[in-house]
This record gives sequence, structure tokens and C-alpha cells, in this order.
Amino acid sequence: MKQIKAYLKDWNYIRILKLVLGLSILISYHYNNENLFLMIGTVLSIQAIFNLSCPGGSCNVSTDKDTKQIVKTEKYEPKN
Repeated sequence: MKQIKAYLKDWNYIRILKLVLGLSILISYHYNNENLFLMIGTVLSIQAIFNLSCPGGSCNVSTDKDTKQIVKTEKYEPKN
């Protein structure tokens, strides 16, 4: 039980929202048999359960103010 509490302690509202949406889309797949519902519901549920996100953490919700930027971008200016 302690492992489950420790696992759920790090969940934020986005993860809970992804899980709820994923499960509701999977339930709608059960009634409609649309393959698109199956794919979207599976992806959202897997992202929520395993805490997968966009590449490079660009979709990550920061919890600390001292977190460093993972992806550095620069403005592209073409040379004439």
C-alpha cells in the first residue's frame, strides 16, 4: 500500500486528466467500435500511467521554480 501511495503522490492534475480522458475514450470505443477511439484512448492512458510526455519534456508541467530549461531554442535568421 505504501508503494501505491508513493506512486500516486507525484501525480499532477494533467496526469489525472489524461487518465480520465483516456479511460472515457476507451469506454466510448467499447460502445462505438471506432478504431480511432481505441488508439487515442490507449495513447492517453499509457501517457498518464507511465508519465510519458512530449519529447524533450516540452509538455512537462514544472513543479519547481528552479528547474532548468531542457530544450534550448534560438531564433532563426536567414543570411542574405
